[in-house]
Amino acid sequence: MAVSDDLRQLATQDVVYLSRFYLGGQFPSPAEVFRGRLRQALSGNWIFSAFTGQNGVVGFNLGAITGTWTSGETPAGGLNVMISTQILLSNPPVTEVIVLTTVIPADFTE
Repeated sequence: MAVSDDLRQLATQDVVYLSRFYLGGQFPSPAEVFRGRLRQALSGNWIFSAFTGQNGVVGFNLGAITGTWTSGETPAGGLNVMISTQILLSNPPVTEVIVLTTVIPADFTE
C-alpha cells in the first residue's frame, strides 16, 4: 500500500504508538514512546495526539507526507509508518526518526 493509505488505516485505530529517536551523533539516543491517536487536520497535516492526561506532551504535528515517509506491515511489527528527517546544522549529522505503529515496541512488553 501507499504511505497515504497506511496513514488512513492508522487513523482508524483506537490506539497508535509513536516512537521517536535520533540516529547519528556521538551518543546513543534514548527512545521516546507515546500512546495516542492519529488524525489528518484540515490543512492536510498529520497530527498525533498523545494520551497524556493533564500534563506532558499534547501531541505532534507531523506535517504533510514527503518523500522521506515510508510504510510497511509485518506480522510482528504490525502496520507502521516511518518518518526520517535530517537535522540541519548538526555536526556530526543527526537524523530524527519517528515511527507510528499499531504494535507497542517490544522493549515495553518484556
